[in-house]
Amino acid sequence: ILYGNKLEIKSPYNIWGRIRILIHGKGSIKIGKNLNAVSDRRRSGITLFTPCHLNVLNEGKIILDEHVGLNGTTIVSREKVEIGENTMIAPNTIIMDFDGHDLWPPDLRWKSKGNKAPIKIGKNVWIGMNCVILKGVTVGDGAVIATGSIVINDCESNSLYAGNPAKKIKNID
Repeated sequence: ILYGNKLEIKSPYNIWGRIRILIHGKGSIKIGKNLNAVSDRRRSGITLFTPCHLNVLNEGKIILDEHVGLNGTTIVSREKVEIGENTMIAPNTIIMDFDGHDLWPPDLRWKSKGNKAPIKIGKNVWIGMNCVILKGVTVGDGAVIATGSIVINDCESNSLYAGNPAKKIKNID
């Protein structure tokens, strides 16, 4: 599927339900072969009704490599979000490469866009359900992010991370 130079989805792919795609501005979304996206509560018994959302604002970019699995996942980019091949993301996870607005002063919260920094998620990563991955984070190849974790710092390859904020629990080679 091609939509100008803003949206590219390579075939084959499996999509259950409807993915909500928003490209607002000059940004783009590129998706490699064998995307598996669950965006329908009848397909997943453990998800809240959360369809997949791929939202690009301004000049943001979302790049999904081959064989990525999304399940009720929301990805929002103003900078760049990259997800490596063979990565699985469990239900209700949010990945966002910017702050929604500045913290201070309060009167500017309605007008500001906040800071942004790219997110890179490596190959063969597994992100458990109900996680949040925030701006500027790199998740190394083979890492596992435990259910309910809030990732605000880089995660080493082949390691298990858990908690709020997520901390390294152990190596998993």
